[in-house]
Amino acid sequence: MLRKGILPILFAVLISFAGTRLVACAGPAWPSDEERRFLDAYRASVTAGASAEQFAHADKLYVEALQVLSETYVEKIDRIAFIDNSIAVLGELETDDTSPLGVVGAVLDDGLHDLDPHSAYMTDDMFRRLQESTEGSFAGVGIVIALDDEKRIRIVSPIDDTPAARAGLRPDDRITHIDGYHMVGEPISEAVRRMRGRVGDPVTLTIKRVEDSFDVTVKRARIEVPSVTASIIDQDIGYIRVSRFDATTLDQTQEYLRELEDRIASLRGVIVDLRRNPGGLLDSAADIADQFLQDGLIVATEGRGERKLRSYEADRSDFFEDVPMAILLDRGSASGAELMAAALRENGRGIIIGERSFGKGSMQRIMPLTSGGGLKITTGYYTTPENHIVQGHGVIPDIEVVLADAEEFEREIDLEHALPSRRRDPRQSLATLEATTCEQDIEIERLGKSSRDNLEESLAEGEEPPRDSVLECAVGYFDNGPLANYRNQVEPLLRAGL
Repeated sequence: MLRKGILPILFAVLISFAGTRLVACAGPAWPSDEERRFLDAYRASVTAGASAEQFAHADKLYVEALQVLSETYVEKIDRIAFIDNSIAVLGELETDDTSPLGVVGAVLDDGLHDLDPHSAYMTDDMFRRLQESTEGSFAGVGIVIALDDEKRIRIVSPIDDTPAARAGLRPDDRITHIDGYHMVGEPISEAVRRMRGRVGDPVTLTIKRVEDSFDVTVKRARIEVPSVTASIIDQDIGYIRVSRFDATTLDQTQEYLRELEDRIASLRGVIVDLRRNPGGLLDSAADIADQFLQDGLIVATEGRGERKLRSYEADRSDFFEDVPMAILLDRGSASGAELMAAALRENGRGIIIGERSFGKGSMQRIMPLTSGGGLKITTGYYTTPENHIVQGHGVIPDIEVVLADAEEFEREIDLEHALPSRRRDPRQSLATLEATTCEQDIEIERLGKSSRDNLEESLAEGEEPPRDSVLECAVGYFDNGPLANYRNQVEPLLRAGL
């Protein structure tokens, strides 16, 4: 088994879901007669005056992209249908760049989005922004976004301790305008371009939340946010929150885990909080799960025809062996966060408390093209240690906690052209309870600066910070709270690997 795969890359500001890998491509073959139909057709959509060299470059891009798609996409592509759709979309194409490369790139992007919500064409500039996001630093407002089935910009999650989080933006908010520019129907790349800018400059987002519409003005900032925070709860429960998986997350996690070990003489329990974690680098998610596992499969990948590709095996278990663990998930937990939670549960390491997760279990590869730009293509699925696939299903919590103010929320399976569900984990929740039934006062000693610190700084005098009812319920699992009733039932099942 291979311990490490090729570096997975998170397209964090665009869809920010884990499992993207960078792979070089071979050059294309000569265009077929069917491909030549599109190459002849798109010329009428190009601005007059384009050079023969520009057309040759764009022609090569289309032919090479279709070759890569045919060889690597998770399902077999109907090449004729793809070409027919490419021609059909020319009459309704919306792009400001009508150069040969601009038209072909827009056509490819449209065709890839019709395959699934996560496949896309990427320009060279998008590659640059992608690299910034994987390094955990970029200039912007601090949100993870995606397109919904009406081609609106949907907030997947605000990133902790950023202008967006402090402004109160929420998962599932829609951004209809950026600085007055209508964004419905615009590609993700355009939304990213308009939200990026100089540090300190304001940007106004028009937000649609259920039936309400309002403007939020935030100042752009250098987003250099730690992906991990930690606390000690009630003096003997370790708490660690992982908000995303990037190149620095493992080091941050290990640092906090060592501090928790040093500070707490006798741990009563450990809470790993993966709520609103949209994913990130798969290696990072697997490595962090490995901190708590002695052995066993963490995650595997399979490609077209269920062909097994790679697997990640545990070999560390550096921290908190035999200490009871609760993993927190919610509807915003996606991809790497879902896989990490499933790995810990299916290896008998901890229980899952909260909500059913987002359900993004497909794998994307970033494939640079010799003709410039590249493709982000769905090439497979992630499988859990018990060979389940979270795609479309999400991860079902062992103990479901229902929030009183929970709103309708789109998950992966609700997205237009979402890949179908496969091999669902048959588990059902052991219990469902209202969050208010297990609220309790808890003592939190923060070990690092967190978004709540900033929230408290912005509260009006005498105003109380909002309760984290789900966290309070999880603390109750380790003491005499309502969830403690299930501890004796769940722990034997975990030890038996059920």
